[in-house]
This record gives sequence, C-alpha cells and structure tokens, in this order.
Amino acid sequence: MTVNPDTRYITPDAIGEVRRGIRDDLLPVLDEVRQIFEENRTVGFPGWGPLGEWTVGALYRSLLDSFVRDTETALAVMRKWEGEDLAFAERNWRTAEDLIVQRVKKP
Repeated sequence: MTVNPDTRYITPDAIGEVRRGIRDDLLPVLDEVRQIFEENRTVGFPGWGPLGEWTVGALYRSLLDSFVRDTETALAVMRKWEGEDLAFAERNWRTAEDLIVQRVKKP
C-alpha cells in the first residue's frame, strides 16, 4: 500500500467535528450522569436505618459527593476543550495550512 503524501489526515474540519461530537454527544451524557448523582445524594425513608446511617449512609454520601465533584470536573474540562482549546487548535491548523501552500507568481 502506498500513501499519498498529499493526503490530509487531520484537518480543521475534522477538529470541528470533534468539537461538535463533544458538544452534541459527550456533554449531554456527562451532564445527565451528574444530574443522576445529584438526585440520588439522599436516600428516602426508611433510609439506611439507625445503625446503617452511621456506616453505609456516611460512606454513600461521601462517594456520591466524590462522584458529583469528579463529574463536574470532567464537564468543566470538556467544556473548555469544546469551547476554547479545540477552537484554538482549529484556527491554528487552518492558518498553518494556509501558510504552507506554495504561492506561484506569474512571470
């Protein structure tokens, strides 16, 4: 198999597709997961019972607090990638492609 040296594997359009995938697919799922964790922070009556509240209840709340915190961190990172970082990469890649094109002047 020969590889065409002019074939582009990464393009600004591909970076834009990654951004759209993060925005349209990944962020809604992560947001829903965070919401599920938020909604399940407490257990309704009868809960864990008097003895279970000291052991299981405390551990459960601690784990869910950790899950919510980690999910919020993941959402913040993904939003930054989608909003700033990949937009910056897309612009830079497009600029680099424009600058690398050889310009030929007519004699």
